[in-house]
Amino acid sequence: MSGTLTNRDGVRGSRGLPLLPVLLASALGSFALPVAAAPCPPAATGVIDGLYRWVEAWERANQPLDLASQAHRFTPTLKAQLTRALALTPADGRFVDFNIFNGTQVSTFGARVQGCSPRGDGGLEARVAVRVGISTRTAEEPPQMLRFRLLPGAGGDWRIADILYQGDPPFALSSYLAELLKTTR
Repeated sequence: MSGTLTNRDGVRGSRGLPLLPVLLASALGSFALPVAAAPCPPAATGVIDGLYRWVEAWERANQPLDLASQAHRFTPTLKAQLTRALALTPADGRFVDFNIFNGTQVSTFGARVQGCSPRGDGGLEARVAVRVGISTRTAEEPPQMLRFRLLPGAGGDWRIADILYQGDPPFALSSYLAELLKTTR
């Protein structure tokens, strides 16, 4: 059943390859999570929930971002990158120009951990729905879907090793920070 089809808009396509799965896989790229995401361990959910309680309080206080009280939630590598990158200002010619906790330039109004999938490095990947908007009324928009890469820490806790955003194209916080810091050594 191969051949060429033309849709009602005059766009031609082939019958030889089912296009929907190919287009869907292409659109999702590496951002797709395994289908069988299970509940996260309480300690993994706790590190993310605690971070977002702090994020909401920080945003309400309208203070400069200071991660010192949250440093224990991040791996040493990501913490070092964040510390250096967040110290940059527009006067440096480069700076972090988005909210790293929701992937946008608006406020955070809550986050919910939706599940975890194991990673090959002994870590977890947590799927997190983050409510965002300019005000609590605009937070009715679809949530930002982020993925948190977590690594086990000492004593059974979890540390945030990276945050992946759905942008176009999707990107990782650690890669963004590494690029931003390239000329800041």
